This record gives sequence, C-alpha cells and structure tokens, in this order.
Amino acid sequence: MWKRKIFTSIHIIGLGVAFTAAIILYLTAMFELSYNGFHKHKNRLGLLYNESNPATGKEQSNTMPVPLAPTLKAEIAGMEKLSRYGDANLTIRHGDKQFSPSSKFVDPDFLEMFTIHFLSGNAKQALATIDNIVLTDKVARNLFGTEHALGKTVEVNINGRWEGKVVSAIVDDAPKNSSLKYESLIRFEQHPFYKDNIDRWNNANHQVFILWRTAIDAADFHKQGQAFMARHYANTIEGLKASGAKPDKNGEYLSLQVLPITKHHFSTLGDGVNPFYPWILLLLSGLILFIACSNFVNLSLAGSFNRSKEIGMRKTLGGQQWQLMMQLWGESALVSLGALFLGLFIAWLLVPQYNANMGYSLTISALFTFKNFLFFGLIFITITAVAGGYPAWVMAKFNTLQTLKGNLKIGSGAALRPILTTLQFAIAVLLICGTLVISKQLQYIQTRPLGYNKTEVISIPIGQDIEPETALQRMRTALAGLPEVISVSGTDINMGRGDDGSSSTSELGFDYEGKNVKTHWQRVDYDYLKTLDISLVDGRDFSRDYATDSTALVINEEMAKQLGGDVIGKVLPLGGGQRLSEIGGMKIIGIAKNYHFKNLYQAVAPLTLYMNPQESPVEYIFVKVRPGNLSASLTAIEKTWRSIHPKATASASFLDENTQNDYKKEQRFAHIISSGATLAIIISCMGLFAISLLMINQRIKEIGVRKVLGAKIAGLIMLLSKDFIKMVATGFAIAAPIAWWATNKWLDDFAYRIHVDIWILLLGGLIVLVIALATVITQTTRAALANPVDSLRDE
Repeated sequence: MWKRKIFTSIHIIGLGVAFTAAIILYLTAMFELSYNGFHKHKNRLGLLYNESNPATGKEQSNTMPVPLAPTLKAEIAGMEKLSRYGDANLTIRHGDKQFSPSSKFVDPDFLEMFTIHFLSGNAKQALATIDNIVLTDKVARNLFGTEHALGKTVEVNINGRWEGKVVSAIVDDAPKNSSLKYESLIRFEQHPFYKDNIDRWNNANHQVFILWRTAIDAADFHKQGQAFMARHYANTIEGLKASGAKPDKNGEYLSLQVLPITKHHFSTLGDGVNPFYPWILLLLSGLILFIACSNFVNLSLAGSFNRSKEIGMRKTLGGQQWQLMMQLWGESALVSLGALFLGLFIAWLLVPQYNANMGYSLTISALFTFKNFLFFGLIFITITAVAGGYPAWVMAKFNTLQTLKGNLKIGSGAALRPILTTLQFAIAVLLICGTLVISKQLQYIQTRPLGYNKTEVISIPIGQDIEPETALQRMRTALAGLPEVISVSGTDINMGRGDDGSSSTSELGFDYEGKNVKTHWQRVDYDYLKTLDISLVDGRDFSRDYATDSTALVINEEMAKQLGGDVIGKVLPLGGGQRLSEIGGMKIIGIAKNYHFKNLYQAVAPLTLYMNPQESPVEYIFVKVRPGNLSASLTAIEKTWRSIHPKATASASFLDENTQNDYKKEQRFAHIISSGATLAIIISCMGLFAISLLMINQRIKEIGVRKVLGAKIAGLIMLLSKDFIKMVATGFAIAAPIAWWATNKWLDDFAYRIHVDIWILLLGGLIVLVIALATVITQTTRAALANPVDSLRDE
C-alpha cells in the first residue's frame, strides 16, 4: 500500500468521499421516511378528505366545513377522538414582550390524539376551557424568560381584538419530522370564521384529523362514511349528478375518505413531498457507492496482476489459495476501514452546513443503531470481500510458471472490469439526464407566465396589533405621494409564501341551476386586478362608483366555464357575510382572465373574488411599483409601512420571491441530485484515470512498435480509446430508457411541465462521452508522444 501511494490514495479518497455521500443521503432519506412515525397512535391517526369525479376530472379536497367534525363524532361509531385543525394568525404579548408565533386552532382532543411531550400541564385539561392557551417551550421562554409560565395570563390578538388567555400547558417544540407545525394552540371556537359558519356545510376552510378505534382501514372507514355523506351532502351529490359527474367504483358521487398520518408527508393532500424522493436518495447513495466500489474492484484486480511475480513466488513456496485471498482481503479491509473512517469524519464536518443549506436537522449519532450497524456492516464486508477476494480467486487459478515470468496481462480473467465500467457510465448518464430534466423543469417554473405581474408587485403581511381595513386605507393614503407607486390593493390570501411563511386556501360549494358548483373563495379590495395586471375578458372590475359592489363578484374564466352560458349579471346564491334572505345573493359583474393563483402543481381552478369585509378582512397589502430601481422602491415602502405599523413582525417581499418559495423542496431536490451526479462523475474519473493508466502501461511496448512502424498519434489515440467509446455507448443504451421513465414519473406531479425530449438524453450521453475521452486521451497522448526507444527498452 505504501509502495503504491497513488493508487492507495485513489482507493481511500474515492471510497471515503463515496461513504460521505452515502451517509448523508442515507440520513436524509431516513429522516424523510420517519415523518410522523413518532406518534404513539400512528396506525390509528388520519386526515379526512372528500373525493368526487366531476366532468372536469377527479377532485380531492382536505378542507372541511365547521359543522362536519362534531357531527361526524356523534354519528360514526368507530370515531374515538377527532380535532379540527386551522391556521391561526395570532400575536401574543406579556408585559412589554410581544411575539407572533405559528399558531393553530384545534379541539381539545388534539392533545390526546397526537404524541406531544408536556413539560408542564396535561393533555386532558390543557384546552378544557375556551380561555386556555398552550405554548411551546420556545414561545414561553420568549415571553416569560426564566419565569414559570404555567397559570400566567397572556394577551392574544384574535382578529383585531386583544383577549386574555391563561397558559394551561407548556409543551416541547414540534419535532422536525412532524407534518404538524405549531408554536401555540388555542381552541377552535376562537376561529374568526367559527360563528358565521357554525351551521354552514358549504364553506370549507380547515382540516380535520381523526383517531380511529382500531388501525385505520381506508376501505372500512369509507364504508362507514357512506350513510353520513348521503345524509348531510344530499344537495351536493344531486348537484354533482346534474353537472355530469361520474360515480366511483362504489357508485358514489361524493365520498369521505381518510389518509393515514404515516402517508401524510408524501401526499398532495398533506405535505406534498414526492413519494419517490427518499427512495431516489437511497438509490443515489447506492449508485455513488457502486461507482466507488467498481473503481475499488477494478483497481484491486489490476493491481493484483502487477504483483504477479510476488504471488507466483508465494505459490512456489507453498502459499495456499486461502492464504493469498486472506492477504488481499486483509489489505482491502484495511483500505475500506480507512475510507469508512474518513467518510464518517467528512460527513461529521459537513452535516451542520448541509442542515443549514437544505433545511434538515440530521445528526451523525442517528447512524449508531443496531439496524444501521447491521446494514453498513454488511455493505463493508461485501465491498472488501469482492475487492480483495475476487482478485485473489482469479490469481490463484493461473499457471505458476507464467505468473513468475510476469506474462499475465491486465485483461486476463478480468471480464468483470468492462462490465463494472459500463455500468459506471450508465449510472453517470442516468444522473446527468436526471439533473438536466430537473434543472429544465425548475427553469420552466421560474419563467412560465403566471397570468399576473409578479416582478413589480410587493406583498406586505398585515399581521396583528392593527385593524386590517384601517391599515390598508392608511397605506393607500401614505403611498399616494410616492412617485414609484402605481396602485395599492389588499387580499386575504397571499400569492405563494411570503415572509410570514403562510399559505392558505378557502373553498366554497353551492348549488346553481340544479348542479353542484365548487370554487376557491378570495377576498380582495379595490384595484386588485389593476395592481396585478390581470385583464378582464368580460364585464367590469369592482368600482368605487357602485355602492352595491360589496355584494358583487368577479370570477375567472374557469368559474365562468363551470357555470356555463352568459354569466354576467347572474346572481349566485351566496350570502357574503349577511343572511341570504336579506341580499338575495351576489351578482357577477366581471370575468377575469385565468391566472395561476396557486402553484404549478395544480391546473387553474375556478376562482371567485368578492369585496365584502364582513365575510373576511384583508390580511395582505399588495403594492405595484414602477420598473427601474425595485430595491429602492421596496425600501421606501417598508419604511412607510413601519411608520404606520411599528410592531409589524413580517417583512415585505416581491411576489416572484413568494412564488419561488412554493418550489423550495424541488430546488433542494435539484441541488442534491446535481451534487450527487457531480460527485459520481468525479469518482468515475478517478477510477477511469487509474484504469486507463494501468491499461496503457501494459501496452507501452505495443505503442512503441506501432510508432516505429509509422502509426500516427491520432490513430493511436483512437485505437486506445475505442474500448471506452463502446462502453459509453452500451452504458447510454442501458441508461437512456430508464432516465426517460424516471424523469417522466417525477414530472407527473406537475400540472404544467416540460417534455423529456430525445436531445436531453443524447446530451447526457455526450457529456459522459466527452468526460471519459478527456480522461483517457490525456493518458494516451502522453504514451503516444513518448520516445519509442524508451518504450521498447526491456530493462
């Protein structure tokens, strides 16, 4: 090992770096797969959703109406516990300290359904009364410092009103691998929409989690929910039938389903993480290890042939096959052990930075479990056994006399070498094609027109401690004098995810002319369409010239298509915050061009815009600025906002930043895949460099003879490179169809996606070919330029 320092270094560094990558990717995959697995009742917990199949295609929704949960608990026998779960935009203060944590509205059962570690207080009593609030340890420390918080009173701003709440429990922060993120919990009855929607089954705005009495069986739950749906959604079901919906395999037009909590992370109804993601990470780690191990086997095999005289002498002196195998295996085990320790050390150094860049909370200590010891131990033994045992087994079969003469060639008995090298090239093609497709899709998402102005519009989260409508009007007045401001508007739902991190939706269903209609429901203010540069295709926008516009509607093209016919002037049976009998419905005054108000995972859905503050207050202020110095405009607007609302906690941001936040997991995924592909190529090149060097050294005399006989350098390069070209071509033939299938499978998650063209696959193969040839040609050129006299000298 010391005598052959270059090859020993290539072994240890190449395998060590591969171990580093495999360890980090393995930890990442295990972290993703561990989501929600810590709950004691994980097999009995689930998220409710309904499913229908209207004429436009299958729809699933996990937003539920306020009365569903208590009615379901009363009528379904298998329901042990149940909790509604809604976003809460709260500000909490105690003395001179004020904090806006991530809060949720829940029912008392929530604390007993999920595994939550209580530092003080208990699950049964923590939300026993409507005046209770549960805080995480982080929030309690921010508000109270080292002071004991249990039983103390805090003030909570709910929908613009400060109310006193008693701290009834302190709990640990939600684990990183939990889909349910919260920093404070408050009773669901405090939800601003609760009172107005307590008996409305057509307005859905929160999720519902259940705890079943036994392990959740989706089919059994669905069966028990059939009568419930028929009883409480009869009008909706009739509307679906009338509008051309198709029944499912059970003959139902609208069904209630349950998603087990263990599948929440990998479902579009939950966290929306692609279910292939952790398995791709594991596959990537395996492929990187395979490439490194292929190099190890190839170089060990080649190295053993260079030691033919030593091995022949040992056989002559009585050395047995098992002794030779133990010697070479021992050397391989020592190299592998050094590489493993090097890999662990590098991983330990890199994990903190990896966590910071990728948003994980991985620790090397998570590796040290019995299962992982068994798993990595098996890999370690396999690598060393193949790398050390196989060359020894091949060498032991050779004729001792020929071995002593050193007449063996590197190709002798090495059928495994071209197979492993070809597979390396196939893996490289696969990874490069995957990286190209992912990068192209992310670029497509970033550049695809969304139907509104995202580059010149600033979003300001209003937050608490100020009346929202007043805040909007004061901003309009204050910004009127700024020349860079074009228009100001407001809404209750942001575009993408802003600095406050929130993302919400509101859906409304109703019957219209005998058919069921479902729409996204969004509060806006004057100049909303103008601010976002959204054009009208028919009718007019909301106007201050019409006092009745507080009960008017502007819909998008999808909504108009769903309603059918000429819809301008039609009245929809919606109350808009007042009793239907008082206003007789809400009139459609305009149709806006379709725009992507949600991310590109979803096709543009029906959308209804309204202006009534009684239905919902604005939560975001949108400001359109002139192009030019956007950074200076943002600074000026933030300064104005701080003067109006000094206690504001969230910062303003441009909408293009917000929309990109919806694709962070894809960007993170792309970074990991591209880094893995780059690493795999580098490790392949290390092995390719060493193999080509050994092969050329074996053919030094042949090259000298060919030069003496008049061979050109270009001809020698082609002669020595053709084997590698064949292997790259074979690798491409193996990898191209796999890359095409895998990338299309990943792209299926997007409603708007690129097509995997043949040129992407060809480009991946070309990149690998260029890298391989560049590596080999550097060695062949050196050999071809050498003086034939030196090449042909025997001693």
